[in-house]
Amino acid sequence: MASAPAAKANAAFVDEDYDLALALYKQAIDASPNDSSLYSQRAQTHIKLENYLEAAEDAGKAIELDPKTGRHHHRKGVALFNLEEYESAKSAFETGQALDGKNSTFKTWIRKCAAEMDDEAEEFHTGTHEPAKPTSTNGFSSSAVSPSTSQAASTSTAPSVLHGSPSGDEPSMPPPVDPNQPKYRHQWFQTQSVVEVAVLAKNMTKERVDIHIDQQHLRVVIKDAEGQQEYELDVELYGQVDPAASKHELLKSKTEIRLRKSDAIKWPTLEKSSQKADAYAKAPTAVPTPPVQQPKPAYPSSFNKKTVDWDKLESEIKKDEKDEKLEGDAALQKLFKDIYGGADEDTRRAMNKSFQESNGTVLSTNWKDIGKKKTECTPPTGMEAKKYGKE
Repeated sequence: MASAPAAKANAAFVDEDYDLALALYKQAIDASPNDSSLYSQRAQTHIKLENYLEAAEDAGKAIELDPKTGRHHHRKGVALFNLEEYESAKSAFETGQALDGKNSTFKTWIRKCAAEMDDEAEEFHTGTHEPAKPTSTNGFSSSAVSPSTSQAASTSTAPSVLHGSPSGDEPSMPPPVDPNQPKYRHQWFQTQSVVEVAVLAKNMTKERVDIHIDQQHLRVVIKDAEGQQEYELDVELYGQVDPAASKHELLKSKTEIRLRKSDAIKWPTLEKSSQKADAYAKAPTAVPTPPVQQPKPAYPSSFNKKTVDWDKLESEIKKDEKDEKLEGDAALQKLFKDIYGGADEDTRRAMNKSFQESNGTVLSTNWKDIGKKKTECTPPTGMEAKKYGKE
């Protein structure tokens, strides 16, 4: 039977009060440091809060204590995937699938990891190139544009000259590296209320990173081990943000900055420009036009040998996560919550009266029976009820 802090933590998780759940899981773990399920459930709570590094650590501890439970490997995989550690995430999902083959979620996540790994391989083999302009799909925008990337692309296509010989008879040398090309790439996406900027610099420490956020300005400076500046992202933002509500986090795979928008508009670019922003709520048109069926966004993968329908993958994962079965007290709390949420007034009165009068030992939905009499305390078999303060 779960301890009191664990039961309360499970209840807080079901109620989506994740910050409270974290505090209660810590108490439960302090009392039972060898209970793998507590670490696993806290990992899931961290995932809900997007604390992916902490989630990976807790899931790893759960696996260390109980390597035979597929759920622990699943949660580790989800955390690693969001840290962009796709190969390690795929390995975790494959291990979990071997332990729990009936869970279709593993197959979906493995496919998504493979697609991401294919995209990374394609980018590696194509080398430097001018990245595509930011695209928008389902309210999200993304870009991996660095200020001098296009210059680097033009340099790489210039003819090579060796020892002053333009004939090409002698072996050609690789094109020189553009000294202005930034050491790290950055990318961004947005929701209705947040713009997230990620600088793809791994294993950074707070001593090496300086981040300054103003109302319409973002500056990120990264220093090398000797304290010398090796990267700078200095952007006058397209729209205004709330510096006090914005935050940043140093993850294993990147430096992540979350900017809270002041206005709920869709930015066409990260940097300030003359392009017109779109509102998230569409205004009615004066003359209705027949809708045009647009193809679902599908992005090239594995050197254009196949395409990946990200919308389908995302919907499959969300469905699998929604259908994930809770265990123990968390499952019981969810069951009670679902029953109470869909019940009529008499059923709710019966549940409240029976539970309170019986000191939590009886839960009835029959108001005709419960409304006529007091519900007596009915302890489990082998136990007896005692009043507080009396032997």
